[in-house]
Amino acid sequence: MANDNNPRGLIPLDWPYTKVHAYRITTGGDVFLGQGVDAVAAGYVSAVTITGIQTLIGVVVGFTGPNESGLATNAPFLDVSDLTPVVGGLPAGDRFAIVADDPDQLYVVQEDTGGTALTLAETWSSIDGIFRGTDADNTDGNTNTGWANLEIDASSVVQTTAATFQIVKLYETVNSDGTRNAVGDYAKWVIKILHHRMRGANIMVPVV
Repeated sequence: MANDNNPRGLIPLDWPYTKVHAYRITTGGDVFLGQGVDAVAAGYVSAVTITGIQTLIGVVVGFTGPNESGLATNAPFLDVSDLTPVVGGLPAGDRFAIVADDPDQLYVVQEDTGGTALTLAETWSSIDGIFRGTDADNTDGNTNTGWANLEIDASSVVQTTAATFQIVKLYETVNSDGTRNAVGDYAKWVIKILHHRMRGANIMVPVV
């Protein structure tokens, strides 16, 4: 009996009953569902790495295109080719990421495998994310499903605020074989963004 292995990035708890907003998104690579984004220059957001003291606005849950009318292709993720730079480095035709951006939003995420697995004693500790196989590659996702290959990195857990997320609790769910989600490889956890741009002093930090 084992936990299901199904990395899908950060999934808002209680989705779709959560607050979302559309943000203009700029170049930097393909963007996948379940991926974290933060503010960049000129009023845009971009996918970011998820290690250390990384400020986030929220997590991508959908996409839309110019005038919020739809993407250029019927893909489940935002292909970087849809964000062709023009003068000034901005996209040719705005694309939007639909972002779960409530600073109190909780997310479900899968733990990675290898090394020492997390235990219940790590609850309320801080932890970083990891993109499977590439560690800090913010373009790593499944182009068929559209989901990010983002997990939390058990080896990064710390008892300080020097990480991107905070562990809230083990997620209560059932695996495909009928067993309960349990601590160990591929365990599902509920986490929160530790350094949210719309909480406290982060809201006033200028973006350059």
